[in-house]
Amino acid sequence: MFWWFVARDIPDFILPEPTEVLIGLFNLVINPDSFQHIVVSVSRVTGALIVATVVSVSLAILSRTIYIFTIIIEHNILIVLNSFPSIGWAILGVIWFSISDTTVIFVEIMIIIPFCLINCIQGFRQIDKEIKEMGVSFTRNRFLTFFKIDLPLALPFILAGVRISYGIAWKIAIVAELFGASSGLGWLLQQAQNNADSEKVLAVCLLIVLLFSIIDFLLLKPIANRYSINLKEI
Repeated sequence: MFWWFVARDIPDFILPEPTEVLIGLFNLVINPDSFQHIVVSVSRVTGALIVATVVSVSLAILSRTIYIFTIIIEHNILIVLNSFPSIGWAILGVIWFSISDTTVIFVEIMIIIPFCLINCIQGFRQIDKEIKEMGVSFTRNRFLTFFKIDLPLALPFILAGVRISYGIAWKIAIVAELFGASSGLGWLLQQAQNNADSEKVLAVCLLIVLLFSIIDFLLLKPIANRYSINLKEI
């Protein structure tokens, strides 16, 4: 309501009315060309999230298993990744990989890893030692105790990191696509900027919010709630 009240006396190229933005959003979804860009961005975010999660879990396991890796990962790698400027990764990605899907995915991975890694490290660190000792008393098989005890107990923390990283990945994806891609929603935003098309800019941004909300609500949140309940039962 407030948006409509403000926009009615402002030119459309500055702030279009909500109905116009919703129509633009609908056109984005039904238009085959723009829908292809949506699929590309979703694929990049999903791929980057999977790789970042696998890398983060692997580093967290190393950090927990071997003391020297604890120092290297938590006091060196994590500090660098946490403080390295996002724009720096974007520029390096373009220099190293030119304009390509690899550039966008690389930038996303490097930026979201620390958010996921912190949660993974804390997840494995919070494992109850008594439960761990009980598992070891039943079997000496490290792989079995890891998949039956360690991983399930750490999963709530890992999934929390995944949910945080998923939201950040969308923000980074747009910036990365502006710099290093000729497709995707970031590229559509760039075209809208070149044409001073505020309606399309708002429609794309609203679409990203919807994509994030749908996946988080229908997939990530239910999985996180399920494993949180299982953890309480333990």
